[in-house]
This record gives sequence, structure tokens and C-alpha cells, in this order.
Amino acid sequence: MKKLFVLLLCILISIVFITSCSKNASIREKSAEEEQEITKEKVVVACWGNQMLDTYTSYLCEKFPQVEFEFVLATNSTDYYRFRQDHDDMPDILTVRRFALKDAVLLKDYLYDLSNTELASKYYGSYLDSYTYDDGSVNWLPTCAEVDGFIINKTLFDENNIPIPTDYSSFIASCEAFDERGIRSYVSDFAADYTCMEVLQGVSIPVLQSMEGRKWRVQYESGMTNQLSKEVWLPVFENFFDFVEKVGLGKEDANYPNRTPKDMFSQGKAAMYRGTGADVITFPGRGNDEVLLMPYYGSTSNDNWYLTYPTFQIAASNKGMDDPKREKLILDIMDAMVNQQGQDHISYGKNMVPYRKDVTLELMPEMDNIKPYINLNKLYIRLASNEMFRISKDVVQMILKGEVKTPEEALDAFNMELAGEEPGKEIVAHIDTYYSNDFSPEYGNQAASAIANTMRSISGVDFVFMQSCYVASDIYSGYYSQKDLSYIAKNDGGWPGYVELTGDQLYTLVEATLSMTGNRGAVCNDSTLYVSSGFEMDITKKDGKYTLNALTVNGIELDKDKKYSLIIYGDRDWYMTEVMNKIGITSVDTNGPKAEEYLTECLVNQARQLEASSKYITLR
Repeated sequence: MKKLFVLLLCILISIVFITSCSKNASIREKSAEEEQEITKEKVVVACWGNQMLDTYTSYLCEKFPQVEFEFVLATNSTDYYRFRQDHDDMPDILTVRRFALKDAVLLKDYLYDLSNTELASKYYGSYLDSYTYDDGSVNWLPTCAEVDGFIINKTLFDENNIPIPTDYSSFIASCEAFDERGIRSYVSDFAADYTCMEVLQGVSIPVLQSMEGRKWRVQYESGMTNQLSKEVWLPVFENFFDFVEKVGLGKEDANYPNRTPKDMFSQGKAAMYRGTGADVITFPGRGNDEVLLMPYYGSTSNDNWYLTYPTFQIAASNKGMDDPKREKLILDIMDAMVNQQGQDHISYGKNMVPYRKDVTLELMPEMDNIKPYINLNKLYIRLASNEMFRISKDVVQMILKGEVKTPEEALDAFNMELAGEEPGKEIVAHIDTYYSNDFSPEYGNQAASAIANTMRSISGVDFVFMQSCYVASDIYSGYYSQKDLSYIAKNDGGWPGYVELTGDQLYTLVEATLSMTGNRGAVCNDSTLYVSSGFEMDITKKDGKYTLNALTVNGIELDKDKKYSLIIYGDRDWYMTEVMNKIGITSVDTNGPKAEEYLTECLVNQARQLEASSKYITLR
């Protein structure tokens, strides 16, 4: 019996020892995993728009597993980076679509010089010249070219026996023919500043590309003049007035938002609209229609041009680049952003033109007709300074509304605004409390939480659900101008969607969002997780994937049968459409205020502070 007791005791000790070793090994393994997370190099990438959330950000995460990326959706303007630099908070990698050397020069001292890097050497010299300063330095590099022109429904032309235009006169003839048949010939979203600017320039590209036009542009970009040349720009306004009159544009067109022309085109109610290769993919007519991207028409077919612009430019902050190891990492990431693989993730629909020697981008059939223009270099790069966007919209809308009646008046109005002070710079608010935009498992994203809570307070809805990267920076304590406020949460792709849904549908909404891939609302890492206001989320992260455990309201499990009002904030056309289909909701009201407008309402109109942030997430 004693021997048996000793034997059992030995077995028990062995079990305890093995269990203890196993537990200690598990602890050591967990600690190693945690150590790997802790030692990841953090790199902040400011994304110019939510298109980069499609597959591009997840591509970078997969390409560089040793990097902890923080993605923010920046205001698409170099002024946004001036705002960040003013607070000594420049992102590591900068991206912007709206670009002009005139604006970018203000950041020159804070950005890394790429001129002698292997990265810059891979670009065609003619394109690199557009990014080179007088001292030979280069801060910015383009990715690939977005192509802009007139999208036409060839099937609709054929059905009505109307010839495809080949020049400006045949374009006007086709407009008249469609109008006679009760079909809108041409329509565009002139409520958007970019459309105003691009159509104004697009209908006069031969003038802007003339020797006088190029000479004036160099003077303007270098800051030698802040006025439009009458010799160059009076003909531009004359052409635009003629275009407006003969196409039949007016007051109503001045208010058309981005989606209206595309819906009219998709329904066969319009034959043509201004758009890009991306629009050809997203809004391809009535389903089986044949759609083409045609150029801006000139007086002869030899005067036809496509308007182009880089889908975005990249640059790197000087911050931390004195460390050779970090410098190499940043340059490696930038190369991955613009090499063949990176540009394949941008040009997902074969709709763009490369600037690099080692990149080949196949064009889709709808854009085959652009190839001769590429060979002839009939690709005009738009003049896109911040003031060009702003003032083009002001003046084009005045023309459409009949507030300026002659080309001379339009030229004078444009030059008057160029000579004046930029609006929005006066101080309008003070923010007392600082909120960090970094994500932590303990507190989530506190800047995004403060804004989501403010949106819920002002709107009166039960809940807000918003992708946190739509908040583009820390919320700094201090004084703000109206423009500065816009930099915190302004993004063209961010829309509020108002819906009423049950608690059960809210579960489905959050689960569908977390499991989504390849969409502009997809979550690829902690910085792209969603923030919730009015309810809390319990989420588990494993192998880079996120799963929902529970939703609670003030710590009590969400009532799945109760009806709630919700603002969902994110991409309207891609993300909301997909996720709402999964929860059985067919209509979403997207006409409410954007996040920037809530900030103005709270801080300026109501002169109060943002709602405090809250602990909205438990990440296991």
C-alpha cells in the first residue's frame, strides 16, 4: 500500500511538473508574440482618399508584416500636411491627389529629398521634370495617371443613329440630336470643384498647351504671377461660354452632385458625362451598354486631348530618416507603393497609365481608343493648385447661374479672387482637450470616439458606427480656423448614412463589416477598425482577423429585438451598398451632414466643446 501511495504521488508530481512546463512554455510563447507586436516598427501613412482602403492598404500590411501601419484618411490637399507640420506631427508617408508645385513648395524643408534615390531613377525623365525644384531636389513622385474625358454611351448613340463625335463641331451636333429626341446629351457634377476645374481646362487644352500657355504656367507654378494671363485665359473662358450655351447647361447643373449625372447615365437618361476610367468601371451604362472614354474635343480631331492627373503622389517626411535602418524601410515601402505590384492594386480595373519605366498597365477595351493619344503624348496634366480648385468652382458656378455674363467678366472675377485673401483662415474655435488618434486595445481611437460621440449628441440618433481612420489626425488642443477644423475629418469619400434597424440587424452589420475584404469599408488592421458611439463592441483579433463576440449598451447586452436609429459613416457607393444588402435594408438616407459639418456645428455655431471620448471597444 505504501508503495502504491509513493507511485501515485510520483505520478501526481510528474503531471503537475509537465502541466507547469506546458503552461510556462505557453506563457513564453505568448510573451514572444507580444514582444513581436511591441517591437514592430510603426509607420504612419496618410491616405489621400478611401480608394486606398480597397485592397491597397491590406497589400501593404501583407507585404510588410514587421510594420505596424497606422492609416488615416487625409484631406486631399497639401495644406493638410502644413496643418500636421504646424503641430510637429507629420505622417511618415504622405499621399495627395490634388497637387501643384506652387502649393507643395511650402513643405519642401520638411520632406525627404528623393532625387538621388533608386526610387526616382525608375521614372521617365519627362515626368520627373514636373516634380523637380530649381535646386534639383525632388520630394514627390506620381503613381499612375488617371485619365479624364467624356464618357459616352455608344449603344445609346447607335440606337438613335447619332454618329460618335470626332471633334467639337460633331460633339455639338450630337448634343442637338439627343436634345431633339428628349434625351439629355451631356451632364456633369458641377457642384464638385474638380469637375468645374477640369471641364474649364478640358475644353481649351490646345490653348493651355500653346507656347504662351506653357510659359504662363511656369510663371504661375513658380510664384512669379498670381493672375491669369489675358492672352491665354480669355480664349479659355470664351470656349467655356460657347460650350455652356451650345450644350444647354444652366442653373440646375450648378447644383448637380457627384452621383446625379452617373445615375442619369446608368438609366439611359443621359448620353455623356465627364468622368474617368474608374467611372467607366463603376457606372457602365444600363448594364450591357457599350461605353467609351472619349477625349475633350477640339476644333479638329488633331486638337482632341485627354486630361490626366496622377491618381496620387507620394512623399516622405524627413522625420526619422536620419536612422539608416528606418530610412531604408520607408523607401522600401514607398517602392512597394509605386512598383508593378503596387500599381496593379491601384489600377484594379486596367484603367490607368504608368509613369514608371518598369511598370506596364494593361488598358481595358473601353479605353483602347486612348492608345494613339498616349503615343502622340496628347495627355494634358491638369493645373491643380488649391486655389485653382476653389476659384474654378466659384467662377464656373457664377457662369452657369448667369451671375457673370461675358468671358471678360469671368476672367476679371477669377483674377479678383486670386488677388484676394483665401477664405477660412480666421480663428473660429478653441478646442480645450487633446485626443489621440492612435489606436490602443485599452481605449480604442479616442479622437474618433470624441467625434462619433459629438455626431450622436447633435444628431439625436441612438448610435453612430464609423471607420476610425476617417478621423485624419490627433485632435490638438488650441485655436482653430475653419480650414483647420476641416483637416480633422474631411474626406470626399466619407458620407453619413441614416437608417433604422433592429439590434439583431446591428449585430449583422458589425459582423459583416469585420469580415469584409476588398472593399472600401474593409478592416485591414487596428487603425482601420470602426468606432462605435452609444454601444460597445467586444472583439477578438486572431491571425489578423477580427470577429465579434458581443455588443452592449452601458455594459448590458444589446436588445436584439429593439429598434434603433443609426448613422453609419463611410463609403456610400461601395461599402454601404454591400453591407446594407446583407442586413436587408434597401434604402439609406445619405443627405445628412458630414463629420466636418458636425465639428463646425458643435465648436463654432454652438460654441461648445466636443463630447468626451468613451471606452467603446474591448479587443481580445
